[in-house]
Amino acid sequence: MEKIITKSLSFVDESGRQRLLSGMNIDDKHLNQKEFYYDLNEEFFKKYRAYGFDIIRLAVTWQNLEPEMYCYNEEYLKSLDRIFELAEKYGVYILLDMHQDIYSANDGKSVGDGAPSWAAITDGAKPRMPIFVWADGYFFGRWVHNSFDHFWNNDFVRGVGLQDRYCDLWKMLATRYGNSPALFGYDLMNEPFPGSMSKRMFLRLVTNVAKAVMFNKKIDRKRMVTSLFKGDTPSILDCIGGNVIRDVMENIDALSAEFDIKKYSPFLNKTAAAIREVTDNGIIMIEQSYLCNSGIRQSVPPITVNGKREPLQCFGPHSYDIMVDTPLYKYANADRVKAFFGEMKNTQLRLNVPVIVGEWGGCSDNKDTSWFPHAYELLEYFEENHWGQMYWDYHGDDLDSPLMTMLSRTRPVAVEGEIKAYSYNVNKKEFSLTLSAEKAGESLIYVHAPFTAEDTDFSVIEEYETGASLIAVKTEAGESTVKINII
Repeated sequence: MEKIITKSLSFVDESGRQRLLSGMNIDDKHLNQKEFYYDLNEEFFKKYRAYGFDIIRLAVTWQNLEPEMYCYNEEYLKSLDRIFELAEKYGVYILLDMHQDIYSANDGKSVGDGAPSWAAITDGAKPRMPIFVWADGYFFGRWVHNSFDHFWNNDFVRGVGLQDRYCDLWKMLATRYGNSPALFGYDLMNEPFPGSMSKRMFLRLVTNVAKAVMFNKKIDRKRMVTSLFKGDTPSILDCIGGNVIRDVMENIDALSAEFDIKKYSPFLNKTAAAIREVTDNGIIMIEQSYLCNSGIRQSVPPITVNGKREPLQCFGPHSYDIMVDTPLYKYANADRVKAFFGEMKNTQLRLNVPVIVGEWGGCSDNKDTSWFPHAYELLEYFEENHWGQMYWDYHGDDLDSPLMTMLSRTRPVAVEGEIKAYSYNVNKKEFSLTLSAEKAGESLIYVHAPFTAEDTDFSVIEEYETGASLIAVKTEAGESTVKINII
């Protein structure tokens, strides 16, 4: 496997080819695990590769890695060792994600995951199960706010700062996996949350939405009222489209920036420095806060280690429609989500780093095909921006589900030179790639089904039982266009 590094807005390999990666999130949020929850065995990796996937965002939790302070879960780590070994064998990269949702499971008293109970300082606020959706602890949970406040302040547990202990955990993982050829990088914390600072942000958000519904001229209030009387939920939701998002979010940006600059950026720099003490390998991922998933501007600066800009860093944005985690998600509006991602594109350009979308999708039933038109729009948007992506999320049997008909699609894998444009048209079954190169070379393309490629000099590198293949296409210096038709 070639090491993946960064070059301005792109990922590149050791041969200098531009790389685009595609995969899934595979997460273990369960408590008290002796080994990683899913059995990612040889059969899994064979199928995973056959569907064109070459990266896994492997979500692990502090609670499973260090259930007792200073006591790492060696049995669990050995199961991760095996995943890394098989990933290397089958050419799949691993992005290690330290996952959290509402900070901690609190020994099963909340629906969260992440920190072990010994690292959750709630100041007496009692954890509880959700009333509406899993994330309501972010909105109303004093135990969540207190826990995050103590973490961001690096407050002591048994004489050791919480962030200091977290950095030690990352140093252990970087020591163990930093030299693995399968390592893509480190996702330092899933969707960091501002803690009690969020209360002002939520209040302002609710106020902004109310003002927009009443006064924003971009909203068709006549249609909204008519739809309300008819009980037409999809139409009501569509009245708040992507063109309204920035108007709603704009005056929350300053509050978000306060968290990004004062709390999140120092954490990123500190954790990155801990990793770089033991290895220079692996790309360090910047995420945005949980609240920025819905179009609030992210203001964190690039990661620095010992005062110098970290050379290997990327941005891993997440976004879902506002109806995610509810039965109304079937009415998801792609224009809204593209507006969210549009703000994240601005962040990419400001940071001058490559992007691989860390999470998107979010359908609770991976056998449901009714929302595929929404998904196809987002995939096309990622293609327009030359972004790789990792779908949320794997449920255990998805490689044998209808989900693969949407996620598995013809795409560039490694491109000689610079990608100018590429796309796959689902309806016409046509793939097109235009590139510009200083020299002749070979580009790798994954083709998800039998195909024809007229006037194209190619050879088949790998063939899969699904009928898919990995091909090497020869191109000359200058601009070239490759066209593939799926049969």
